[in-house]
Amino acid sequence: MSVMRYVKVGLFFISLGVAGTGYVVMSTDGFNRFNTKDYEVVMADATGLSTNSKVYLAGVPVGKIRAIDLTGDQALLTVSFLKDVEIRGDATVARKSSSILGTSILALTPGTAQSAVLKPGDRIRPTAGETSMTALLGSTQDLSAQVSDMIREFQENQMKLLAVSLETFNSIAKKLDERSDAELERVSRILESTAAITERMDAILAEREGDINSSATDIAAAIANLRAITEEIRGGRGNLGKTLYDDGLYDALLKTAEETNVAATKLQEALDSVNRLATNADGVVRDAGSIVSKANGLGVQVNAAGRYGVLSSAFRGGASLRLEPRSNDRWYRIGVNDAPDGNRTRSVTETTTASGTVREETVTTDYGVTVDAELARRIGAFTLRGGLLESTPGFGLDFTPAGWLSLSGEAFAFGGGALPNLRGTVTLYPLFDPWSNKPWNWVYLTGGVSDALGPKRDYFVGAGLRFADEEIRGLVGLVPLAAK
Repeated sequence: MSVMRYVKVGLFFISLGVAGTGYVVMSTDGFNRFNTKDYEVVMADATGLSTNSKVYLAGVPVGKIRAIDLTGDQALLTVSFLKDVEIRGDATVARKSSSILGTSILALTPGTAQSAVLKPGDRIRPTAGETSMTALLGSTQDLSAQVSDMIREFQENQMKLLAVSLETFNSIAKKLDERSDAELERVSRILESTAAITERMDAILAEREGDINSSATDIAAAIANLRAITEEIRGGRGNLGKTLYDDGLYDALLKTAEETNVAATKLQEALDSVNRLATNADGVVRDAGSIVSKANGLGVQVNAAGRYGVLSSAFRGGASLRLEPRSNDRWYRIGVNDAPDGNRTRSVTETTTASGTVREETVTTDYGVTVDAELARRIGAFTLRGGLLESTPGFGLDFTPAGWLSLSGEAFAFGGGALPNLRGTVTLYPLFDPWSNKPWNWVYLTGGVSDALGPKRDYFVGAGLRFADEEIRGLVGLVPLAAK
């Protein structure tokens, strides 16, 4: 490349940066160094707060947390507010819970007009904010009081019912005493009637003695018949005897009993399996609680982007997932990209013959998708990263002079006797505010050059969407449960 071409490329990036800077300054309505002023807040407990957490006034975001540090045994927060928000000497800031995952926000009370306006850099007095746990404890106390009232009322009603029951028993006892004499007289009449009936029965038996003897003879004959039937059954004769003394029937009953025993064993094994499943389910629930607790400390960003090659007239797209610990000094990214022109792999083979050494270069092109897997570490405005770039080893360096601008350089696709792919990228975030509910605040723009050292040099422009949702990290933490 001639010197003039380098000059043109440099002028292109400078013009792009100046134009992006002017556009951001004129059109952005987010929080940046140009439209905010910083104050300090010292809090005894900053649980649930993180950098870039919003500060609200009457439900409207008016600022965000720039940094969280320690001063002694307390948390020192650097908070940026919009310049048109007046903060006075009696202003206060309170921490409030924002979700069931433990995240919190700051609520601003700007103060009264009788107090002087604070200058940037002054400290704002914190106040204790009401949490959802306090409300829950209050509801629990109210419920306990209601239960106590119900128990007391139940005891009072039971005592009244017991008193009524005792009065009823006393009334019944009095009535029994009053009627005892009449009942004794009635029993006497019944005994007299029974004696008369007995006398009549004796007379009847005396008159019917012959008939009774005949009946006794018939009963004896019936008993003899029963004895004969019993002997046939014991001897295995007749339908009933064959049924009771048949060996086949006994074997069938024995086999049925054995099958019943096997079924009972299988049922016990099934019950044991259910018990083990319940134990595993309990372990899964405990693991889910641990994973959600760990995921609460990660920031999650989902990215989808595309770029257009100016010289090759080819379009490429990709998606990735980035995890950022709360320390904000590193991040981890995995993603996939399509490869419309293929992923090229070069190999060189040298063969020595009598006439000399023959060098043969082979280029293999694989069409499909490529994989990214990076680890990154932030050092001030610079970010050093490395891993897999487009399915090949590589490394990169990012420089972020401002929150809306990032300059990146990457080198990958080493080996094969060819120069590596050197790619330079300028990324602009003119409207990027992932914590806002406005969809256009997730858009960013990119441009640059790829394969700057090789014969396939190309310039590209593109755009992307990057979502950062505090609730996504709970879903990411639950992914390991699918393997159980």
